[in-house]
Amino acid sequence: MQERMKLPFLMPMLIFLFVWNILPLLWVVGLSFYQFSVLQGGIPRFLGLWNYISILEDPYFWERFRTTFSFVALAVSLELVIGFALGFLFNQKFPGKRIMLPIIFAPMIIAPVAAGVFFRFIYDPHWGVINYFLTKFFNIRLEFLEKADLALPAVAAVDIWMWSPFMMLMCLAGLQAVPQHLLEAAEIDRIPWFMRFRNIVLPHIRPVLVLAVLLRTIDAFKTFDIVFVMTGGGPGAATEVLPMSIYRQAFLFFRTGQASSLAVIVLFIAVAFTSIYLMMIPKEA
Repeated sequence: MQERMKLPFLMPMLIFLFVWNILPLLWVVGLSFYQFSVLQGGIPRFLGLWNYISILEDPYFWERFRTTFSFVALAVSLELVIGFALGFLFNQKFPGKRIMLPIIFAPMIIAPVAAGVFFRFIYDPHWGVINYFLTKFFNIRLEFLEKADLALPAVAAVDIWMWSPFMMLMCLAGLQAVPQHLLEAAEIDRIPWFMRFRNIVLPHIRPVLVLAVLLRTIDAFKTFDIVFVMTGGGPGAATEVLPMSIYRQAFLFFRTGQASSLAVIVLFIAVAFTSIYLMMIPKEA
């Protein structure tokens, strides 16, 4: 009886989720099996798995996958290190902590497009602030967004600047949950700090850290706006991540079916990372 009473209250939200999320997903998955162009229109031609086969056999796709994986690995690993260090720092009591916390969290509030434009000006080789100091003190000038070997780390630095506070917030939440009596007992027993960290702190914050890495990894795989604003995927294809390739296939070349197939592949990558998370912490989840 109670279950029947709950259903009328849940139905509006379930209908909204189906129309807003599930229906577009099913449309993209279905469209990925067809040859179709929004520009040309007409009746879609069924191809089966040919779109997926052509993508997986294309060296172009694997180059973009390596670029995306390099971007994600660089950004997320440094965000974890920086966020972990800041989390330990702000877990302590020191003067000015309440003032510094909002400043640390400020980059998370900025829109990625605005951050991309902001850093594009900072990286400018002629009047950017970084090159101003490099020229003044070291007499060198670096073209961050014009050189293939510097463009990807420069774009990743923006992502690190924006989302390291998120890692810090997750680490700080995990550290706040560590039982203080265990740390006090270990300190009384004169247990070395490394042993305290490995045996007490790390087991308690591990689920939070893994969840933070999972969320940031999935989000980094979807990074588009920063790359689009700063480099447009260039120079050449040095910063063309998979979402940028989806954009080009869909809105520049109007290959809607292939773009849908590539989007589904990116979705499966996100699902794979979620499965890895579930396998890593089966008891704590």
